[in-house]
Amino acid sequence: MDILAEIAEALHSELKAFNTLFERAFESDVPLLKAACEHVHQRVGKQMRPVVVMLAARMCGNINNNTLAAAAAYETLHTGSLVHDDVVDDTMQRRGQKSLNAVFNNQAAVLVGDFLLTKAMGFVAMTRDLRLLDLLVELSEEIASGELLQMQHAYSMPTEEEYFTIIRHKTASLFAICAKSGALTATDNTEWHEKMRRFGELLGLCFQIKDDIFDYTPTADIGKPVLNDIREGKVTLPLLHALQQVSEAEREHWLDVIKNNELDADTVAQIVALVEQHDGIGYAEQQMERLAAEARETIAPFANEETKRMMNELLEYVKNRKR
Repeated sequence: MDILAEIAEALHSELKAFNTLFERAFESDVPLLKAACEHVHQRVGKQMRPVVVMLAARMCGNINNNTLAAAAAYETLHTGSLVHDDVVDDTMQRRGQKSLNAVFNNQAAVLVGDFLLTKAMGFVAMTRDLRLLDLLVELSEEIASGELLQMQHAYSMPTEEEYFTIIRHKTASLFAICAKSGALTATDNTEWHEKMRRFGELLGLCFQIKDDIFDYTPTADIGKPVLNDIREGKVTLPLLHALQQVSEAEREHWLDVIKNNELDADTVAQIVALVEQHDGIGYAEQQMERLAAEARETIAPFANEETKRMMNELLEYVKNRKR
């Protein structure tokens, strides 16, 4: 049993109640929408984000109905955002099966994504807590901003600061809001809210860096094509570090290749070799460890040792996962 499965076992009853609620996100009387939602629901992932909501609530107090509603809201929003991402990126595969836009079409996928985002709002409305609504609005803005920032820097070389800004918006913000929301449902201690938010953000940054490492790992089993980011002109941390190590002339050469979208199989293989030559993956792993160390320090003052252990184990899982 892996770490995530052990944590899920410890939260078994809470996750069971969560899943009963989450199922409602995919209900519809419209045949096309029902079929599309069933397809999306088949590829629901490991539910890491609901686990983050629940662990944050346990760290600060107790899991309650509002905790479960917040967890359902953010998992539904995440699912809807992935549907939209597949349309934007023209992705044909997600978690080992055809994406929704590949099975149906882009129009249907966009509308299903919108439907799920509306369902997320409904879960937050159940709590009658305007603070959670504010966080949902903030999160929606963050994710959209992150995707647009990434689009803005496509086929170019962002600075490392710009790279972290992009992944903070598009990925880490969801983990951050999940953790803060969980804390908010359990306590009114605003200092604890912010500590949980920071832990979630650091966890999310590690998660995205690990995903970026996977893209340069041809043997990775991640349920979608590897080496895909560079084909879409996304210069992520492993390649960014490698490009910082080469001469200006070589860097300009590779940037021209990326800008001109000259990314056939041989060229992509050369870029992967460049990353290996300059230990881009090793550097990315160092950055993950730096962020993980801060995350551990962030929750160190909390007294709930059992939940703290699970949160630290979740952090290790994110850093060391194989998919």
